[in-house]
Amino acid sequence: MLTTLVLAGALLATPQADKWDIKAGIAPKSTASYDLAIDVEMAGQQHNATGKLVIEIKNTPAGKPIAAAYSIKDLAADTGQGLPDQSFNATLDAAGGILDSDAQEGADPIRQYLMPWTFIYPDKAVSVGDTWTDTIKVGEAKTDHSIVISMKADSLDKVGDIDALKVTEDLTQAGDGGMKSTGTWWLDKSGKVLKFEVKTSNWLVPMMGDQLLDASFKGSASKA
Repeated sequence: MLTTLVLAGALLATPQADKWDIKAGIAPKSTASYDLAIDVEMAGQQHNATGKLVIEIKNTPAGKPIAAAYSIKDLAADTGQGLPDQSFNATLDAAGGILDSDAQEGADPIRQYLMPWTFIYPDKAVSVGDTWTDTIKVGEAKTDHSIVISMKADSLDKVGDIDALKVTEDLTQAGDGGMKSTGTWWLDKSGKVLKFEVKTSNWLVPMMGDQLLDASFKGSASKA
């Protein structure tokens, strides 16, 4: 009888314990900072750079698109050359996808630049095996460059001694020159991204013109 009660209690407790409520990672007035490593192929040669990525979520009224600021600081290329700091304001949807930007380079190029470093959050607590999707409408029917991001809570893992939810990502952009990305993200129970690894084709760096690049990125949480 006692064994039956223990088993029943465990079964009742499991669903709650298995849920990860990670939405808080995109809460107003929050800031995430990452040490960023970039590997990119340019003109048939591999190059790399390091820097710091900071994403600030501003205090946005409920029901309104989320206001955010992206900063890329302390960039250093493998040539030994330091690069200027960059800062962009952006408007996000409820999942974190980039809807718009007031950057002088234009919203579309900035979106194609920043989306590989942008985590897409679910709208509710998730368990291993759950999936969610975000669609960002870009362009019209004849010039459709919409982005679809498919996420999956893949497994439980560890980052150091921290319990982590491992989430996989598949991003596809419609149209000629559309970006494609696959990535893996690790989050703690509060929704903080602990680290990420992303591979992208047709990545656009607006400050370098319209050249489309193959690149890979690694980020790990750091202090702002």
